[in-house]
Amino acid sequence: MNDPKTYQAARIGDTADWRLICVISEKGMSAFLKHTNPTEDIVTLFTDKWLAGNEGLLENIENSVYDHPQVLDDFTADIILVAPKSLWIPTALITEDEDEACRFYTQIYKAEYEDIMIETVDEATCVFSLVPGLTSFLQRTFPGARVHSHLAIMARRFRERSADMPRVYLDIHDNMVDFISFDRRKLLMATTHFWRELTDIQYHLFNIMNVYGLDPKEAQVSISGPREIKTELMRELRKNIEFVMFTMMPGIGAKAGMPLPAALMIRQ
Repeated sequence: MNDPKTYQAARIGDTADWRLICVISEKGMSAFLKHTNPTEDIVTLFTDKWLAGNEGLLENIENSVYDHPQVLDDFTADIILVAPKSLWIPTALITEDEDEACRFYTQIYKAEYEDIMIETVDEATCVFSLVPGLTSFLQRTFPGARVHSHLAIMARRFRERSADMPRVYLDIHDNMVDFISFDRRKLLMATTHFWRELTDIQYHLFNIMNVYGLDPKEAQVSISGPREIKTELMRELRKNIEFVMFTMMPGIGAKAGMPLPAALMIRQ
């Protein structure tokens, strides 16, 4: 965390010209500013990290915000939650009844209704929660901000790239890896798994392909994450999968070192 005595805000001019994009996870929080002019560089306001674990997580998030008060300025804001405890439900099953979605969620995970958030991606709805008390904190602190699931953002954006063939997208970050799978434009699944060794990621990938009937000779696997890890993983996967490549992400987001969901949010 920053010492308030040494904190310096970024010089940006009119807040109306900028959009705030925050990413919050169990391991940290980062904040970026995107100008309405697409040729302007992304401004990184801060990146804070801490040890994972729900105990003290909300306090860490609150401190991170208050230690960097520029994020409280009058920006249009998108808040992205990296929430591994996410549940996808067919939208038709819940229609407009959010309580029904919460009931489904609490059958799998322990959470109070007020801590559960919902985001719909066409025929599928993501129900997610990160830590108790976060929803009310975000509502108080960022009134009017749009709150997103990191999985929903990737599902929405990658769908556009998946019209020609079945695809699985892997985004590796810390000790987690996100999997988003499509049969052309049909979303098959979106989930987060934990990993320690590359063999863990391979196991989860081949299990997903087996469950959803994706032929290794016809499906494409796209990988994002730290260069050394994704390069080694691609080399191993190419032994058994015909089409393996790096995920192409917006250049301006890559240049700023943004997490993949935040980089994809630039274009939304």
